[in-house]
Formats: sequence, structure tokens, C-alpha cells
Amino acid sequence: MADFDDFIEYALEISRSEASPVRVLQDASGATRRGVGSTVWDAGLVLAKYLDRQAEEGKLDLAGKTVLELGAGTGIVGIALAQLQPQCSVFVTDKQELVPLLQRNIELNGATNACAECLDWCRPEHRDGRWAEHKPDLILVSDGIWASDLHGPLADTLAHLAGSNTRVLLAYETRKFDEEARFVALWSRHFRFRDIKPADQHPVMQSEDIFV
Repeated sequence: MADFDDFIEYALEISRSEASPVRVLQDASGATRRGVGSTVWDAGLVLAKYLDRQAEEGKLDLAGKTVLELGAGTGIVGIALAQLQPQCSVFVTDKQELVPLLQRNIELNGATNACAECLDWCRPEHRDGRWAEHKPDLILVSDGIWASDLHGPLADTLAHLAGSNTRVLLAYETRKFDEEARFVALWSRHFRFRDIKPADQHPVMQSEDIFV
């Protein structure tokens, strides 16, 4: 069993969940062997609270739908969505070393409609399996483009996993504009996209440095 004794708990209030707040264990220092993925990052909070607002306003209906989170890390976004939309199925995925943390956080919240799986977008063979024929209805990515060497594999993975009716919600904190612009160019080969304006995001949990 994985040891999380050195991890601390982070709580995120969401409006439409009987199990609020969403609680996840994290390594705030990112110093464990699980790396930076074991830390809650601001872009994930912005995305989770955007989904929370959408649900609160009755604009989010994923009953019977399948949601896939890539690079889920602690799973805070996918688990929050699972709590907001208990009739959808949420798959939170990341590298193998983070799967035990994802599973622990799912259990911590009693999110019975969520499960943790290994999906490393730098390994093309991980794009197949269940997703080869059963395309997700929604893909979530938060802070997945922080390193430029991830841009090509992520763009390829999104193109491979998405079906004709799949929506992608991506949130990222801007760090190196030129590199991020190159990712957008890669992404635009396969997708039409638009920005979620600050007026449509959560009124408090947003930042001028984080784009959705």
C-alpha cells in the first residue's frame, strides 16, 4: 500500500455536492518521487471552479456521459466533476507512479463514479485500449503544457482520443508565451477552440495568468 504520511490535505469547496468540500492529499513541495503531479496547481483549481459554476447555473449536464482527465495529478478536477455530476463516469489518469495517489483521493471523497488509470501521453500505446472505440464525451486537461517537450505528445494524444463529438476543456497558467503559442498551433490542426472569458469563469477563482 502506498505511503502518504508526508502528504497534506487540500480542500476545495464546491456548490452542488453533498460531499463538499472535495478533499485531496497532496505533496505541496513536489519533493516526493511522484514529482510535480502530486501537487495541487492553480490552473486545476480554476478549471474545477469553472465546472462548479457551470453546474450551479444549470449549464452542465453529463448524465450518462464519459469524462477523461489527462495528467490528473491529484485528481482534484476530475473528482470535483464526479461529485458535481454523479451520473457520469469519470476516468482520472496519469503516469503509473501517480495512480495510487489518484485512487486514494477517489476513496477519500467516496467518488464511486470515478476510477484511476494509467495513461501516459508520452507512450502512444496508452492511447488505445478502451479509448480506441469508446471515445470520451469530455476531456479535461489542467496545466498539461508546462513543459515544451510535452506539447507534441499531448496534442497527438488529444487528436487520437477525441471523437467527432468530444469536447476538450484545457486550462493552463502562462509561463512561456512563445512555447504555448506553438502548442496552440499544434492543437489547432485538429480542433476548433475558443477562450472561456473571465466573465464566464468563477468570479473569485480565476487569474489573468490562467487561461481556459
